[in-house]
Amino acid sequence: MFKIKAYHSPVKKTSVYKIKKYKMKNLIKIIATFFLFGLISCDFLDVVPNDTPTLDHAFSNRSVTEKFLRTCYSHLPDPMHPIYYPTWFTSRDEFDYGFESRVRAAVSGLISQGLQNTNDPYLNYWSGRQGGSPLYIGIRDCNIFLENIHIPRDIMEEERERWISEVKFLKAYYHYFLLSLYGPIVLIKDNLPLSASPEEVMVYREPFDECVDYIVELIDEAVPGLPPVLPDPAAEQGRFSQVIALSVKAKLLSLAASPLFNGNTDYKGWIDNRGKQLISDVYDKSKWETAAIAIKEALDLCHENGYALYEFNKYAGGPQTFNMNDTVATMMTIRKAITEDQDRNPGVIWATQEESAGNKGGVSSGTLTDIMRYLFPNLYTTDQPSYVGYYYASWHMGELFYSNNGVFIEEDKNFDYSNKYGLRRATPGDKHESYIATGETSINLHFDREPRFYANLGIDRGYYELSTTTKNGGATFSPFIKLRDGEVKSGDANVGYQCKKIIPFEASASQGDQNKFYTAYDYRFPLIRLADLYLLYSEALNEMKDQPDNEVYEWIDRVREKAGLKGVVESWTTYSKNPDRPMTQTGMREIIRRERLIELAFEGQRFWDLRRWKIAEQYWSLPPTKWNYSRNIEDTYKPIIYSQDKREVTFRDYLYPLRDYDIRINQNLEQTYGW
Repeated sequence: MFKIKAYHSPVKKTSVYKIKKYKMKNLIKIIATFFLFGLISCDFLDVVPNDTPTLDHAFSNRSVTEKFLRTCYSHLPDPMHPIYYPTWFTSRDEFDYGFESRVRAAVSGLISQGLQNTNDPYLNYWSGRQGGSPLYIGIRDCNIFLENIHIPRDIMEEERERWISEVKFLKAYYHYFLLSLYGPIVLIKDNLPLSASPEEVMVYREPFDECVDYIVELIDEAVPGLPPVLPDPAAEQGRFSQVIALSVKAKLLSLAASPLFNGNTDYKGWIDNRGKQLISDVYDKSKWETAAIAIKEALDLCHENGYALYEFNKYAGGPQTFNMNDTVATMMTIRKAITEDQDRNPGVIWATQEESAGNKGGVSSGTLTDIMRYLFPNLYTTDQPSYVGYYYASWHMGELFYSNNGVFIEEDKNFDYSNKYGLRRATPGDKHESYIATGETSINLHFDREPRFYANLGIDRGYYELSTTTKNGGATFSPFIKLRDGEVKSGDANVGYQCKKIIPFEASASQGDQNKFYTAYDYRFPLIRLADLYLLYSEALNEMKDQPDNEVYEWIDRVREKAGLKGVVESWTTYSKNPDRPMTQTGMREIIRRERLIELAFEGQRFWDLRRWKIAEQYWSLPPTKWNYSRNIEDTYKPIIYSQDKREVTFRDYLYPLRDYDIRINQNLEQTYGW
C-alpha cells in the first residue's frame, strides 16, 4: 500500500552526522541553495529519507526512490496546525481565542496583534522560521527528484510518469503557496549548478504575472501523467489527481485576476534594481476570462467523474438520523459537507491525508482532534475543561449570515435590524423550535436567520446537535448551550459564539457522566470543495461580463439550494430593500463575496479571499468583541470590546515580509513593498 504522510509538523530537524554523510558535491550544491535564501544553519529539514546516506543511493531502486517521493510530499504546509498556519488565528474576525495565552503568545496570535516584522517574520514560509515550513527546500527536493528519477531501473514507466507528474505538481503548489503569501517570488526552475557564479546565485523575485505563468506551465505539464481521480482513494489518500491539479490551477488564476494583483496601484512603486515592476498596476479584464476557462475545465472534469454538491440522506444514517425533520436535515447537509467520510461525500475535491485519529480515553492523537476539542463547547458540568472550549467563532461572525429569506439582514424588509439586540422569547411551535430552546430568551439577531447560521454557530440558548445529545434524530433536543455568567460555559472568556460547523454530528460530550470524555470522530478536513469552484465560477463570470445574467446566477444558486435558500434574483426581488442589487456587476459582486464568506466559513478560505479582494483591512482591524453574558439577561447581549489587541491594518499587511537577513545576504531581493 502506498501511503504518503502529506501533512506534518513544520519542526523536523536533522543531525550534523547525517549532513556529513552527503557526498561533497551535493553538500556544495545544497549550501549554495541555502546561501541564496539565507538559510545556512544546522536546523534545516532532512533532504533525503532518514536511512538514505547519499543522493546516489536515494535513487538506486524503486523502494528508496519512493521514500524520496515522500520527502517531496512532506513539505506540504499543515493546515491542521492552527497556530502555525496563516488561515486560523492571524486575524480575529473569523476565529477568536479570547484570553487564551497559548495562542496570544504564538506566532499567529502575534500577527493578529499587529506584531509582524522584518527582523524575524512570523510564519516565515520563505526561509522556514517562526513556525513556517521552508518551502524553497521543498522546491529544491522536488528538483533533485526530477533530476534523478530516470536512474532507478526497477520502476514501471507508467509509475515513473505518475511520480514525475506528482512532483511537478508539488513543485507548482509550493510556488503557488509562496506566491499567495508573498506576491512576487523567486522561481527555482532548476537547482543551481556547481559552476554557478556569485552573480547567478543572487537571484531576483520575478514579476507576479511571470510567476503565475510558470506555475500554470508546471501544472499543465503534470496533468497528463496524473489519474483523473485516485484509483484507490483509501490507499492513496494524500496523492494528487487531475481533478486536484486543475482545481488548484483554477484558484491560482482566480487569484491572479483578483484586485490584489490585477491593477493594484498600491504596488506601482515596487520596482527592482533591474527596473522591473513586480506587480502591474494596469487592470486586465482578460485575466478573469482566463480564470473562467480554467474553472470550467476543472468543473467539467469533476462532473465527468461523479463529483456533486453534498446532500445529507437522513435515511442512510441509521436510527440516529431517520427521524430528523427537514430543518435538522438541512443543517446536516451543511455540516456534513465538511465532516462526512469522503467515500460518501462527492463534494470534496481535495482533503488532508490524515484523519483526526480520534480521542482515546481523553488523550488526543491528532491535530484535527486537537482543533475540534478546543472548539467543542461545555454542554455539561462534567465536561472536562482541559479538553474543550479554548477557541471560538468570532463575535463578528454573528452578522455575516443571511436572514431566513436569503438576503443581507441589514436590507431584509422583514428583519428588524435596528432592534437586532432586542430580547425575544422562543415560543412553543414556532419555526425556530429546531434551532433555539423553546421558552428560552435570546435576541432578535439570533432569530429569523438562514440555516447556515445555525449550522455554523453555536449560540446561547441554541441546540448543539450531536448523536449523543440529539435524541430520536432530532425529535427531542437536549442539551442547549448556556453561556451566561454562572452557567455551564466554555473556557474563561466566551467571545460570543461556538464554532459548530466543523464538529462532526458523531462526536460526543460527557452526557453528564463524569467518567466520560469528549470523544472526537475521524474525518479528513477538506482543502477544496466543489462549492468553492462553483462560487469562483460565478465570480469570474460576473467580472468578465458587463452585466450579470443567468449563467452567473446558475452556479451560486446551486450552492444556495443546498443551504435551503431560494435563488439570488428571487430572494432579492421579493425580500430586499435593494431588489436591483443582483442586476448590476457591483451589486452581484457583493452578493458573491458574501456567499463565499458564508458557505466557506471556518474552512480556511476566508483569509485568502479577503486578501485577494483587497478588503482585508475592513475585517482584520475589527476590535476583539464579545457578549457581556451577565447574570442579568437585560445586560447579557451587550457587545463589549474585551481586549486592546486591536490591529491597525495597512496595504503592506496583505503580503508577508522577507527577513532582513535574507535581503542582506542577497541584495537583489526586494523587500515586500511597504515593509
